[in-house]
Amino acid sequence: MTITALTNHHTRHQRRLRTVVKRLVIELGYLENCLAEGLQDANLLAAVADIDTAIACLNDHLSN
Repeated sequence: MTITALTNHHTRHQRRLRTVVKRLVIELGYLENCLAEGLQDANLLAAVADIDTAIACLNDHLSN
């Protein structure tokens, strides 16, 4: 691969990860809204925590 090809691949990869983070933030907001409306379920709480962790990890990766 040439330098340009590697740069383009890296750029596409970063763009895709940013899109994933945006979608996770939207889904997290929906789940948090469900919790605020009183839907208290252990699986829902675990999902919220895991999605929040995934967002934090991806943001850390993207900042490097």
